[in-house]
Amino acid sequence: WLLSGSAGAICWWSGGHSDSIDPDSYKEAKLSSFSSHSDIDDDEGDHHHLPNPDPPQQQRQDDQQRQNSDEESSEEPSKEWDYIRVDGLSILPGLCCPHHDRIQSNGILRAHDFDDMMLRHPTEVGIGIDHNAAFLIDGDDYRVIYPEGDEALMVGSVMLPEEIFSEERKGVPGVWIKEVVMNGKMLSCRLCPREGKIGELLKVPVRVESSVRHMKVAALENPDDGPMRMSYPGFGARSLFGESGVGVGKEEFLEMVRGVTSGVEEGG
Repeated sequence: WLLSGSAGAICWWSGGHSDSIDPDSYKEAKLSSFSSHSDIDDDEGDHHHLPNPDPPQQQRQDDQQRQNSDEESSEEPSKEWDYIRVDGLSILPGLCCPHHDRIQSNGILRAHDFDDMMLRHPTEVGIGIDHNAAFLIDGDDYRVIYPEGDEALMVGSVMLPEEIFSEERKGVPGVWIKEVVMNGKMLSCRLCPREGKIGELLKVPVRVESSVRHMKVAALENPDDGPMRMSYPGFGARSLFGESGVGVGKEEFLEMVRGVTSGVEEGG
């Protein structure tokens, strides 16, 4: 299994719908509220920044409810930035949109902007993953999962039993499959089944067009100027290919993903 969320979900696909030029997502903005004294390999310097790994149920529900209502409750004016298409590793063919049902600081629902992006990239299949859903691939099989039974997390875009999209997130979490039809003039959107064969959903695109200009803007505004400090809570885990010996070697990693791609190739 390859498991991750947000940008970590995008990276396995041909490309993804990204907030990479949101200034709030830039490295310095993320690090600005944390101490700079910790070295990236200092395991003891980060623990006081990490959340409780097993918070009480009520606390988790309260935190999630606040997060779910961020876009509706904020009185701050929307910021001016655009979602962009970023390239992935192309292990899986498709254009992935995480947080598909969320509105971010630019005031734009990602699902709507993703629709526009699909029309600009008409030969790719779109995978829109709601904020509280996951698209799990195991060999040739896939499953759509979400935290059933946890009321605070049962928030998403899927209205049942009609299987229609809810902009207000009045349904349950889910995954949407999008394809451009009618010679590029119309976008087809359907709810992804809860489980099935990956080859039945995906297809290899005729062509993949990178958003070179946007990628250059992102690189200039948020440069890769060295490793992140361990004081940033998102870096409590070591790199997959880390030098510490606990990571997975490159060849072992490539062997892990061969089973995933074979199902798409066989399914067409």
